[in-house]
Amino acid sequence: MPGHFPLHPIGRAARAALLLTLALPATAGHADGWLCLSETRGSQAEVARLPLGPDRSFELSFIHSVSRTPVIDSYRIEDGEILQTREVFMAHGAGLPSIANDMDATGWRHEDGHFILDMQRHTGPIPLRIQAQFKNTLSIDGTDLPLANLSHSALTLAPCDEETPQ
Repeated sequence: MPGHFPLHPIGRAARAALLLTLALPATAGHADGWLCLSETRGSQAEVARLPLGPDRSFELSFIHSVSRTPVIDSYRIEDGEILQTREVFMAHGAGLPSIANDMDATGWRHEDGHFILDMQRHTGPIPLRIQAQFKNTLSIDGTDLPLANLSHSALTLAPCDEETPQ
């Protein structure tokens, strides 16, 4: 089961990012790439820069606003771009795939009560609206970061290649 850091809701973004960075394995870092989280609105300042694991992957999970069921989206950084590789969900709803030949789909199945859509979809930077009730969570290399703890209502995720901001 993935790790989870119970961060205080009043904590600062830097504290949350530091805790996540410290929790990630020592092998993560320069050779494996980084994921940057920036404000989507306002100054668009960088909020956190997080090391990716050896497979350069991460997951975003949330509670779907219509079906009220969990959704997990899996991604990997390839050639400096975000590639969505899978979407796992329990119920069809607005914004969720409903056919096997969905855009960029490579496979479709139903296992253990979950629909699984495998894909190879280039996304570009990922803008997210963050709402605590939908439990938006970023998972990297087995460590979970509840995004509401970063105290921003909208974030954009994008790959980074260097440890320090440009």
